[in-house]
Amino acid sequence: GKVLRSPYAHAVIKSIDTRKAEALPGVKAVVTSADLPTFSPGDPGRQGAITNRDFYLTREFLAREKALFHGHAVAAVAAIDESIAEEALGLIDVEYEVLPHVLEPEVAMKGDAPLLHETLHTWSQRGTSAEASNLAEHWELNRGDIERGFAEADSIVEDSFSTQVVHQGYVEPDTETAYAHPDGTVEVWANTQSIYSTRSDLAQLLDISLGDITVNPTELGGAFGGKETLRASGLCVLLSKKALLPVQVRFSRDEVLRGTGPGNAIRSTVKIGARSDGTITAIQARMVFDAGAFPGAPLRSAIRRVFSHYRTRNMKIDAYDVVTNKPHVAAYRAPGATPTAFSVESVVDDLARSLSIDPMEFRLRNVSRPGDPMPDGDLLTSVNFTEVLNRVKQHDCWTTPLEGKNRGRGLALGMWTMPGGSASCHVNLNGDGSVTLVLGTPDLSGTRTSLGLVAAEALGLALSDVKVTIANTDAVAYSDASAGDRITYIASIAVGRACASLIESMKARVASEFDTSPEHIGYCEGRFAASGVPEMSVSWEAMALRSVRGDGALSASGAASEIPDGAAIAPNATAHVVDVEVDPETGKVDLLRYTTFQDAGLAVNPAQVEGQMQGGATQGIGWALSEGYDYDEDGRLQNSTLLDYRLPTSMDVPFIDTEIIEIPSEAHPLGIRAVGQAPIVPPAGAIANAIYNAVGVRMRQLPMKPETVYLAIRDSESQQR
Repeated sequence: GKVLRSPYAHAVIKSIDTRKAEALPGVKAVVTSADLPTFSPGDPGRQGAITNRDFYLTREFLAREKALFHGHAVAAVAAIDESIAEEALGLIDVEYEVLPHVLEPEVAMKGDAPLLHETLHTWSQRGTSAEASNLAEHWELNRGDIERGFAEADSIVEDSFSTQVVHQGYVEPDTETAYAHPDGTVEVWANTQSIYSTRSDLAQLLDISLGDITVNPTELGGAFGGKETLRASGLCVLLSKKALLPVQVRFSRDEVLRGTGPGNAIRSTVKIGARSDGTITAIQARMVFDAGAFPGAPLRSAIRRVFSHYRTRNMKIDAYDVVTNKPHVAAYRAPGATPTAFSVESVVDDLARSLSIDPMEFRLRNVSRPGDPMPDGDLLTSVNFTEVLNRVKQHDCWTTPLEGKNRGRGLALGMWTMPGGSASCHVNLNGDGSVTLVLGTPDLSGTRTSLGLVAAEALGLALSDVKVTIANTDAVAYSDASAGDRITYIASIAVGRACASLIESMKARVASEFDTSPEHIGYCEGRFAASGVPEMSVSWEAMALRSVRGDGALSASGAASEIPDGAAIAPNATAHVVDVEVDPETGKVDLLRYTTFQDAGLAVNPAQVEGQMQGGATQGIGWALSEGYDYDEDGRLQNSTLLDYRLPTSMDVPFIDTEIIEIPSEAHPLGIRAVGQAPIVPPAGAIANAIYNAVGVRMRQLPMKPETVYLAIRDSESQQR
């Protein structure tokens, strides 16, 4: 299958003529939005009423009334080979009426800006606006008396920042396959972080019974939040239903960058005040989130975490979710937190400097502690910023003097809390004593190994005796997406419960054999034995063999669900320290040393935890120094290949040292905390602070490319003359 994409950033689709394409020999199907069911919010759907999200999602993966960004899918073709499909795309005649476009979120907020959606009205705590707008939401958070807080301050720092849209940078482009069988059932092979939400979206948007859809997970060559939503699979199903054949759609790298969801850009102004003793008295921020073509920027997820780094009695935050003519943003590892922390951590450093207080000591004085509130009122029951910073203070990355001209050291914090969710699994006992652990959560980062370790520990087996497999939607009960740090945290609880249930079932069989009650049977080191009667024992392997020799198969299920209820779930604090050298003649920033510290709770698989810390830091480094979408004046993306979209390479990133801090979470039976999101939060702020300490220039926009740093240095020099 191949996809026809809009060459315009904003245009009415007046007509689409597919007859020539359909007549081309070898073409099996052509689809447009005319092949999609039509519905409005509130209409009955396959899973409850149609939501606003459903309404916009059906326009996102295939344009309906308008093309809303350069690269928006307009039609799709299935043919017997790629060359014929490509030729057929050129035969589709689309009549566009090109409209003015808007790329800057603050411009999009203005009343005279080009309107993307006639159906979009601003939601706020005060109600919903009567007039259509590009502003989807205005979210306000208030605590205490902000004016009084600033009046109490001896020093106030206020600054504004801007960042660009960035891509998650996953190595494997989207490739998905579907087969709509003649009997109405649909099989999908999805490159997704969530097989269950893929199934739900297909059912709701294409009006197919949920039970008729089977979604099979494929291996993921990276995702980082970018593969949570419906993308190629919806087109595959539409094409397959017409062609009555299996259809695969594979996006090129150009299509991935132009047409799928990137991480969002932000325009922000942050103002913080503190007394002369270093106590923060007030924090105020205006945060404008660029959502791309459809509403749903991650303002809530970012703000409630990043503005929890520091405690204050007085806070006011105004956050805006704004649509622009760019691809709709998707999650990207701690969604929205990297650019938000860039602004907050920069202002914190400048405020400490204005008070002549060391930035480490300033942070130690003000970081949140257990029991402090988050901006939305939830409590941080077990956050360990103080312990993390004290580890930094003792480490030689902080205590070793940094010598040399134009060199600087930067520090920044990060924090994430698990958003909640559910997971399920089952454990099958095999005849040789091994077990198969069946999960419904795609493996993004070695979670099969971590959860296999949990099962092996719970069952008293070697890891080699535990096979972990990811099943399809028919084979295991519902699980939420592999996203938001929930998998190891929640699925480990489900695995523990399934393993405990399996052991109890085996105890019941042993008790029956020994004519006693199950509570009198113990299990230790691979043997079941009656209490106080050591000769009445039987091995795990013997019970396993009997299960396939007449006693009946043994299997157990487990499920777990975590819902935030006024308290943050397992906050994990992190701090990054970076040493840089800046060439003032070119603006090039070289990273000399990079060290990450993170409270992981219990590190089930330390190698995996280190990989998460290093991977998140590397992605944050790319966001900080080189990555960003470049659009021309017509709203066309100019850097849609990896030759032009500048991901960091091994030449840009030093070895990243990791310091795992293990302070068990009291909320988890094993003490686990989440680790995957937080590492991407501090890098941009840490590098910006290091650049300032190297050359005395405050960087206010991402990415901090050489030319941007060079111009900032020249501007600073001209102001000092």
